[in-house]
Amino acid sequence: MQPIKYRADVDGLRAVAVIAVILFHLNPAWLPGGFVGVDVFFVISGFIITTSLYPSIDSNVFSFSDFYIKRIKRILPLFYLVVFSSLIVAYILFLPNDLINYADSMRYASGFIANIYFEKQSGYFAPTSDSLPLLHIWSLSLEEQFYFIWPILLLCCTKLFAKQHLLKILVASFIGLVCYSQYSTLMSSSSAYYLLQSRGFELLGGAILAIASILKRERNIHFSPFTHNLVGMLGFASIITMFITYHKGMLFPGFSALWVVLVTSLIIFSGERQDSRVFQLLSHRKVVFVGTLSYSLYLWHWPVLAFYRYFDNSFTFSDMLLCITLIIVLSLLSWKFVEKPLRHKKIQSRWVVLFYLVLPIALSISIAKNIVENKGYADRFPNDVVEFYQVSLDEFKFHKDEYKVLEGEQPFQPTLLGIQSDEQQNLNAFLWGDSHGGHFRSAVDILGKEYGFSALYGGLGGCPPLLGASLLKGGKPETRCTDNNNELAKVIAQSTVKYVFLAGRWSMYTETTRAVGERGSRVYLGMDNDYSESIENSRQTFSKSLEATVKFLIENGKVPIIFDQAPAYDFNPSNCWLKKSMYESFRHENCDIPQEEVNKRQKAHKDIFSQLAKKYSEIIIINTQSVLCDGNICKSKLDGIPLYNDNNHLSYEGARILIREYLQQKASSNLKATLEQ
Repeated sequence: MQPIKYRADVDGLRAVAVIAVILFHLNPAWLPGGFVGVDVFFVISGFIITTSLYPSIDSNVFSFSDFYIKRIKRILPLFYLVVFSSLIVAYILFLPNDLINYADSMRYASGFIANIYFEKQSGYFAPTSDSLPLLHIWSLSLEEQFYFIWPILLLCCTKLFAKQHLLKILVASFIGLVCYSQYSTLMSSSSAYYLLQSRGFELLGGAILAIASILKRERNIHFSPFTHNLVGMLGFASIITMFITYHKGMLFPGFSALWVVLVTSLIIFSGERQDSRVFQLLSHRKVVFVGTLSYSLYLWHWPVLAFYRYFDNSFTFSDMLLCITLIIVLSLLSWKFVEKPLRHKKIQSRWVVLFYLVLPIALSISIAKNIVENKGYADRFPNDVVEFYQVSLDEFKFHKDEYKVLEGEQPFQPTLLGIQSDEQQNLNAFLWGDSHGGHFRSAVDILGKEYGFSALYGGLGGCPPLLGASLLKGGKPETRCTDNNNELAKVIAQSTVKYVFLAGRWSMYTETTRAVGERGSRVYLGMDNDYSESIENSRQTFSKSLEATVKFLIENGKVPIIFDQAPAYDFNPSNCWLKKSMYESFRHENCDIPQEEVNKRQKAHKDIFSQLAKKYSEIIIINTQSVLCDGNICKSKLDGIPLYNDNNHLSYEGARILIREYLQQKASSNLKATLEQ
């Protein structure tokens, strides 16, 4: 059995896919669905690999070593060139925390699990994409995982099942994986996006097409030229339509990706006849040449864009042209002098493994470890930059040794805020919240020392302090937050404390979204057996559960004191100030945020706060905007001190400055009068 000959049209399809991806990353508005070019690549990869694999397995001439050596020579030389080149640029440009993020992503990418790393980073504390030059490597890692397991699975299938049953088994597996992908997408779209188990059906779809094509040729089955033309034009028109109509806000992958797999398969099937119109279009010499460059173009394009935007966020049309030129030049040079020669260079297998695989992995992991151990080499920068950076990076957890411990109030954390006393009677307040409650610990510490009480913090990141509300995943309530809140409520009800501070990322729960550009799944709330995932239900749940929480506190003799949310940014404002001080190209950037934008984002939860404050006179609301905003802008720096640790969490010093400034305002009179009682 002989594998089919080189398919020029498939290289042409690679060109279409990579151009779509690059256009999407240049400006999503130009081609909103351009990201599905990656899915086209997945189908092509499954098709090409299986076209080579299946005949050799079926003929009992398959060699694992030959297969993996070819993959190593094809993928790794250019991959490590991009990784180490990006490392040099990151060392020159990146702030310490961003360099550490790069080092971590490099370490995972070298182990072919970058997709797992970025899946872990896609949630609550996800870095912005301009500080992740290797973000696009997730798809390459996913393909490498497929290359590792697919030959083993295919070999087992051919041994266990008769040839006439093989396709049936694979199609059944394909359907199962599609259903699982849809389920995982509903449960957690950010996780489903990156992981092989929810993306594997795309590569398997290409593999099934390859085996079906080979069996069709064996059995001398042919389709008419009309059929090939029809399905080719339908597939090509459909993929172009998807490039235009799909968008990053939709549920993906799941069933949405299934359609990409099907239409891509139609295009590849059509190209089996060289007289089909789609074949003639895709096999044009210039299109094919772009396709042969597609791997280089894909690997280089994102680091170039990420570094450029990190250095200069304006990204004008001339900037875009400069980036495109740089991407093309780097791709041509690396293809000619690295990718092509090292792929075809005759070298013994053991040296391929040593020089292409083992040594680069060892080097990248050791460098990454060194960067982390040296905390991103902050000494690369002037002293004033380092000092500003360290203040912005400071969190409460770095100060725990300065505080005493009071046990016995679990699940509240034992670190004592406010007055540092061993006497239980001084414990007169609890701080209850998600990670935004956590960042207000230093503020409550100030209040406790000023007004003579001790306090403890309790809560979990991403868990709002709301009784009766549940976070939803796939239309089902999560128990982690609900159970923890119920335990905290029991301790509160049994305690003698007078004050309970509530803090949360309120607008995330009422809007169901994070900040613009911040990666992560939507956040839905539900209660009372209504677990529909919608913004309407989330807002209704937020309102009901917040009132239930306030009522519970008042009935148990506690004063509810609510920290309003500090404004969230679509970038790290502290890093913005640092880049503004270092890079001339960044001097024009505004590191603050328009108050109108903040008001729009926070309107829903503020309206609910106002309604509750009118209904329950005991409520005290600490209005953070009265300190941070002046009517036009909301500030991310006060008196030269950075307020934020990332795009939405206050730093240790930021929360302290905020509460001190608030106590100087007339708006704090109600709070001060209550705490003085």
